[in-house]
Amino acid sequence: MKLTRTKRLWLILLLMITAYLLMYSVVSDRKTSYNHENTATITKSQTTNTGDNGTITKQTITNDDSEEEQEVELSYYDTVEDAVKGSNFAIDEEEGVSYTNKKEIKEKVLFLESDTDALLFFIGNLLEGKDYSDALVVYKFKIKQEGNQTTYSNPTNATQIAARSEKEGYEDWGSKDEVQTCLNLYNAYQSFNLYPETTQFQWGMSFDKNAPKLTINGKHPTKVIPIVLDGDDCYFWYYEDLKYDSSKKAEISFKKTK
Repeated sequence: MKLTRTKRLWLILLLMITAYLLMYSVVSDRKTSYNHENTATITKSQTTNTGDNGTITKQTITNDDSEEEQEVELSYYDTVEDAVKGSNFAIDEEEGVSYTNKKEIKEKVLFLESDTDALLFFIGNLLEGKDYSDALVVYKFKIKQEGNQTTYSNPTNATQIAARSEKEGYEDWGSKDEVQTCLNLYNAYQSFNLYPETTQFQWGMSFDKNAPKLTINGKHPTKVIPIVLDGDDCYFWYYEDLKYDSSKKAEISFKKTK
């Protein structure tokens, strides 16, 4: 049966609509999955002492929208440095190592904490034990008060940005696109935020020498911190609260303002 031109156009339109609906369904599933994981509530907690300088806490986690429960074990340490060494993220089967387990803090960049959580930004090895190029690493910890002592759990979430990838992005696309990428990717779901209910914590890096003059949507960062990655001068910047709509392109400037 030969299709007329009009029928062919309608068929193409129908296929495009079907593809769009399928893609929307996949994205919605991912968002639902993400929200599901981040609405977990601790319903039970049992702590026992260990022979080293930490404790083991078995916590029962219940997702708010289901009856599903899971047990996680958190070790607590007297210092953040010890907590970093206690990282136990999953091992990559092909490499035989973990991309996010770090034992050495080359340099601390920023440390923030609330009553319940803490964030540590530091420079570490991109791949511990195999690759000694630099990466900016972010660890999130749970906090627990034991008497007058604040203790930190082994990291519960982590990400890292490879120095060489960041520099390539700057050289290929320029400083404004580098910052735009930071906004779109590094904390898109506010996973690394101590107060996600009330603020939008934004952070990133820039190899532009004018980064200390950076403004996003007319607002200066809370702080710009000079760092060195793989021997190159770089700047780490962060906003304690920057309301940013990812559907719109940010106004980024490196010019001096009054």
